[in-house]
Amino acid sequence: MKIALINPPLSYNQHEKSLNPEPWFPLGLGYIAAYLLQGGHDVKIYDPDAVKMPLETMWEELARFDPDAVGITSTTGSFMLAKRLALEAKRRLNCLVLMGGPHVTALPRSTLLGTPGLDAVIRGEGEIPMLALANEFDARGKADLNNVPGAAFLEGGQYRETPQPDPFPDLNLLPYPARGLLDMQPYKRCRSLYGNGKMATIISSRGCPSQCNFCANASSISRRFRSRSPKDFVAEMEWMVKEYGIRHFYIADDCFSIDANRTTAICDLMIERKLRVTWQAAGRVNTLLDDSLIAKMKRAGCVDVLLGIETGSQRVLDIMKKGTTLAMAEECCAKLHKHGINCYNSYILGAEGDTVFTVIKTAIFSKRLFSLFALFNILIPFPGTAVFEKYYKDFDRPDTDWTDWASLFHRRPYPPRHTSLSWGAQKSLWLALSVLYYLEPIQLLRLVLFQIDLELDKY
Repeated sequence: MKIALINPPLSYNQHEKSLNPEPWFPLGLGYIAAYLLQGGHDVKIYDPDAVKMPLETMWEELARFDPDAVGITSTTGSFMLAKRLALEAKRRLNCLVLMGGPHVTALPRSTLLGTPGLDAVIRGEGEIPMLALANEFDARGKADLNNVPGAAFLEGGQYRETPQPDPFPDLNLLPYPARGLLDMQPYKRCRSLYGNGKMATIISSRGCPSQCNFCANASSISRRFRSRSPKDFVAEMEWMVKEYGIRHFYIADDCFSIDANRTTAICDLMIERKLRVTWQAAGRVNTLLDDSLIAKMKRAGCVDVLLGIETGSQRVLDIMKKGTTLAMAEECCAKLHKHGINCYNSYILGAEGDTVFTVIKTAIFSKRLFSLFALFNILIPFPGTAVFEKYYKDFDRPDTDWTDWASLFHRRPYPPRHTSLSWGAQKSLWLALSVLYYLEPIQLLRLVLFQIDLELDKY
């Protein structure tokens, strides 16, 4: 089967583009493509933003490829463009048109009813369903969606869905993402201060067992934690160093540090094999309280840990079901500072239960943690989250316009129901906290010295 996989260009949604100024390699599509290639199928990936490809050029290339199916990934921010792409793919190519990703996994019925040209939604992880679809097509010359696990579709105007398969059980059986299908040059500079222009994203695990009520990953990837073996993961890093000259890795796991023994084993291998790279990863404060583990991470090249601190109010933290405490956050950040690893702390404003008083507590607490970088976000009630299910379920309709649902700069198409803070108050508080955090002379000096260190590292 000939399959084209498309990553919608965020440049057509200016808000999303402003938050994502440089492209990430589409790891999800890369894994699906690699799995299909391994199964004997013909695959191409299109990521127009990364190579600054006009959509018309993409359609011309697709017409020459003449695919049997087009698969489009979508987040809430890119969904409205993904809908347009689905209609255009059906009109121009008259092939099977599929859509996957966290947004449509959470809202398959309304997606199908509101997206002309779309044949099916693939719910959850895409490797097993897409290979089943391709094999079905090769064997029969057409695809019966009733035989595709995780598919949702309309049959005779009625909504149908097949049972969703279990999450991919052994990640070591997956081939490396099919990076060779795309020009890697645009991704090497992806969003990193490190690596001197030679950077790559990579994953060592999928899933997170945490119960955070604002996280949409559980609906698309599942809460079941699955990991690659340290040997398999480090081997991919070694290959990328040799193949692409990578000097810095962003480990894009939900939580790299969730299993201390596995994290230690990965670091031991990186040290043993003398990988001359730096790396950063996301962690949870309750999983990074062991001095010996943090010291090992530093020796293995860790320079940054991204931590979801979220709030300075323990009451709000408990409402979020974060499963951590403010004391854990202080201890974790202190130990990371002690071993010379930067904290990149993330906070959420306008969470369920937030007030002006709790936001002020967040501002004070963020200063106490003394992280080099702090990112303040306004809560987005993404489909698939507990917050969405509790307060915004009525937006699960075919006619909902999702264009500014995740907007930071424009008015969102819904009044905030989960917090007493108005949209205007949330934006004002976000601006105040973001500016004040970096205006202190000592913070500015730290950033200047950090930049000088990066420049010296180049020589």
